[in-house]
Amino acid sequence: MENNFKEQDPNEDDWGNPPSPNTPENTDKAFKYQIILGIVGLIFISLPAIVIWIVRS
Repeated sequence: MENNFKEQDPNEDDWGNPPSPNTPENTDKAFKYQIILGIVGLIFISLPAIVIWIVRS
């Protein structure tokens, strides 16, 4: 059985480069999404404690 899968050659030129230019607009968007991710993360981290507190009372 032949393997028809052709492996892609690694592109060493774009390794480590940012995916988009660091403009003020992109920086503002990134900061906004980091705040949203932080709030969502805090909610999901504290959710088990809140559920246990509600169940025990």
